Amino acid sequence: MKLVIVSPQNKYEFDVAWIEAYTPSGNVVIQEGHAPIIVTLVAGSDFSFFLPATDEKKIIKLMRHGFLEVDRINALALLSQEMVEV
Repeated sequence: MKLVIVSPQNKYEFDVAWIEAYTPSGNVVIQEGHAPIIVTLVAGSDFSFFLPATDEKKIIKLMRHGFLEVDRINALALLSQEMVEV
């Protein structure tokens, strides 16, 4: 699954196995083939994803809210801050 993260000054692209995000309705885990959704990312929460090529989990601390749009094979995260890894 392709994940694109857009912040105010940068754009990042990753091939990921899964994404975990916190929304106002609760935690959501997304894998390729997930039903299309658009959700708000909660400020103060973690946004994480797994990179299978390097066997690495990345965690971003969200200081401000953002948005996540998902279709069956792609995900787009729009952040209102720069990407800060934990």
